[in-house]
Amino acid sequence: MKRLLTLVSSILLGVLLFSACKDMGGGKLQSVSGTTNELLVVMPKNLWDGAMGDTVRQFFGQEMTGLPQKEPIFDMINLPFSNFEKNARAHRSILIVSIKNDADSASLSYYDSPWARSQKIFKITAPDAEAFYRIFDANKIKMMGVYLKAERDRLIDVYKKTADSKIFQKFKDEYDMLIYFPGGYVVNKDTNNFVWISSETRRNSRGVIFFEEPYVSQSQFDYHVILDRVNEELKEYIPGPLDSTWMALDMNIPMTAAQYEYDGKHYAMLIKGLWTVENDFMAGPFVLNVVLDQKSNRVIYMMGYVYAPDEEKRNKLRQVESIIFSMKLDYQENEKIDNQ
Repeated sequence: MKRLLTLVSSILLGVLLFSACKDMGGGKLQSVSGTTNELLVVMPKNLWDGAMGDTVRQFFGQEMTGLPQKEPIFDMINLPFSNFEKNARAHRSILIVSIKNDADSASLSYYDSPWARSQKIFKITAPDAEAFYRIFDANKIKMMGVYLKAERDRLIDVYKKTADSKIFQKFKDEYDMLIYFPGGYVVNKDTNNFVWISSETRRNSRGVIFFEEPYVSQSQFDYHVILDRVNEELKEYIPGPLDSTWMALDMNIPMTAAQYEYDGKHYAMLIKGLWTVENDFMAGPFVLNVVLDQKSNRVIYMMGYVYAPDEEKRNKLRQVESIIFSMKLDYQENEKIDNQ
């Protein structure tokens, strides 16, 4: 059984540090507009319809990995500068492209929440198309990271305000961590340091699987060791709909994996791919976060998954990803959910 590991730079987790303008609009900031995972590109229509627009679309609209069907990383809409007015300026994520013949050189500016809370804006100014391509190519992965992290953080903020207090307290008391599940999630199984929580509807299912083990050696973060370990737990604790069926990671489909520092301090690995049900036809995408908690000398496995036949899955997967990324290992004892 072939296992393909594609090491990728941690697009989801990278944050680019630019000098930021905090308040271009002045006054109290409003909430962001636009739909989740949508990028507004402000550039003249003739550029958007040409090669420059193709470059932007091909990168930010590229197919999202780890999904069973084609869905773009971002949905995109275009506005010319003449239509970039008050309402449009509150959009959640904006890329502004300005080609000025009198510009001395290409530049990239970053604005954090200039017109709306949690808003992220990049502006590229270039004297010509060639200069634009150079600066865009040099910074596109970092820009992607900022936009994606902002989408995840917005969801986490919502979940903190709508968190299920019983699940929150369970993880705090029993597993010494904070994590925020929005209302509608229920605990299906809680045994032997293994917890399975999900939100079920007639049409789809979203869930999170957690387990932990003592940290013994760095070999526990070997890619193949992680996959084998997760499959052991899934086979034991997550049964399928019929006898002799169980949940498993799909080892025949390429996965992506990235090593990084969770919360800027904990060694971790993020893996994305597809799960399946052995001896059955159920399947869907997953995101797996494996984190070393040195303070407690343990390895934490937190896996989010989606089952949504005949539905788009990108946004649902990012929702469960935001839940697992809401985990806090270093916290003050008096911290609580925001709705208490």
